[in-house]
Amino acid sequence: MPLQDHFTRMQQRPLFWLTVIALVPRILAAFFSGGYFAHDDHFLMIEAAQSWADGHDYNNWLPWNQQGDPRPTGHVMLYPGLHYLLFKACSLAGLNDPSAKMVLVRLLHALWSLVTVRVGYRIALRLSNPGTAWNIGLLLALYGFMPFLSVRNLVEVVAIPPLMLCGWLLVRREGAPSNTDAWLAGLCAGLAMDLRFQTIFFSFGTGLALLLSRNLRGAVLFVLGMLVPLLLVNAVVDLVIWGRPFAEMTEYVQYNMANSTTYFDQPWYNYLLVLAGVFIPPFSLAVLFGFFRRPRPLLLWLPVFNFLFFHSLFPNKQERFILTIVPLVLVLGGTAWEAFRARSQWWRGHRGLWKGVMAWTWGVNLLLLVTLTFSYSKHERVEAMLMMRNLAVRGIIVEDTALQDPPMFPRFYWGNWDAPLRYLTDPATDIRAWADEVPADRRADVVLFLGEEELPERVARMGAALGPMRLVGQAQPGLLDRVVHWLNPVNRNAVITIYAIGERNGLPVRAGG
Repeated sequence: MPLQDHFTRMQQRPLFWLTVIALVPRILAAFFSGGYFAHDDHFLMIEAAQSWADGHDYNNWLPWNQQGDPRPTGHVMLYPGLHYLLFKACSLAGLNDPSAKMVLVRLLHALWSLVTVRVGYRIALRLSNPGTAWNIGLLLALYGFMPFLSVRNLVEVVAIPPLMLCGWLLVRREGAPSNTDAWLAGLCAGLAMDLRFQTIFFSFGTGLALLLSRNLRGAVLFVLGMLVPLLLVNAVVDLVIWGRPFAEMTEYVQYNMANSTTYFDQPWYNYLLVLAGVFIPPFSLAVLFGFFRRPRPLLLWLPVFNFLFFHSLFPNKQERFILTIVPLVLVLGGTAWEAFRARSQWWRGHRGLWKGVMAWTWGVNLLLLVTLTFSYSKHERVEAMLMMRNLAVRGIIVEDTALQDPPMFPRFYWGNWDAPLRYLTDPATDIRAWADEVPADRRADVVLFLGEEELPERVARMGAALGPMRLVGQAQPGLLDRVVHWLNPVNRNAVITIYAIGERNGLPVRAGG
């Protein structure tokens, strides 16, 4: 049967087939795309949750683990709290292997992300026609970076499904949304805020759109619906932990206002460039043209625009911050572009050109899809910690006197929250005196050397200070990390060379390891 006939038959059951098509690369990514993508999706989620499950508090977020005058750190507790419950359940079930637990976490995220594909198709069908909606659904299912990011612990991505549901509830009926739909849309928007505070800009745009549509009742019901999850999660949890509601949200706002340029200070148009890049030009230009040309339906377009507008005004711009609205930009921009192209006499006379654009887009996209789906991110850091897990290590030194910019190492894979993990970056340090600052029974017996710059000299200097050394192994960066570093050397990756040191340079295998 010709390929076109297969697609025609699939379009007779679009939601089923789009779900299947979307699920395949996501399941593959769950099993084969290990590690973590960025600092926040591991250290602010997985490390925090597992440390709680093990009776610790890795980030010292909880007031009873802080010194002096305890204060909130500005983090929503819902998402790491759900991981805490999952990891406690894993412990009760006897599942303690960190790699296996992360496969489970990624599988759950893969299922959660299917909401984006299914609801995105429904919105596209509401705004266009079955053919256009099918094409948009395929893009949501198979766009190169979406399966890879869908199984990561990024709140920017995890917050997408409730926002998609919010948008669908607002536009699924002709005319104004019903009272029930407005209230349910508010619930979804509130849940998104429980996952990521910044989605308040989306919710603000929704309320404004309802008022501009002269739907005062709908606006009130939307706000009331939004307050339910905010009160049940943010207010109640903070009341229990801190003794006052919205303590974390207040701290988050204050911190970001005080540190608006601390990390990055990018120009206002930075996110437009990001959107132009992630959708693969020249197709991306068509999507952006469609999005800005047709601000309809206002109930969905204005929230997305408002999110983009306020993020563009704020100096601290990291690319992942805008991921939350990427699917809706694709749906709104893609459907608007197709409506424009169908009416354009020039494009009707140049159908072959558009076919060429889409052939190029899918060609590049499939290359990205296959590469990212099987990419193990931060491979060397994870593998180094997994090696430590199988040894009776009482302490670790991370030696980075070459570049003096060491990354954090994921204790989750080590399974040890008590042992010292210290960073040595100053080549002028008296290593013996520095090491003796730690009690003898907790003194480091492993050194992780970052990078291969002047490695023999660094190893010799460490050995002269701490005693005989034995090579344990090396952890190599993965393909994705090497490519990202090649594209932008700011993204650090380095070979990690592992040595056992001193009197315990013949480290035993840990019991149960």
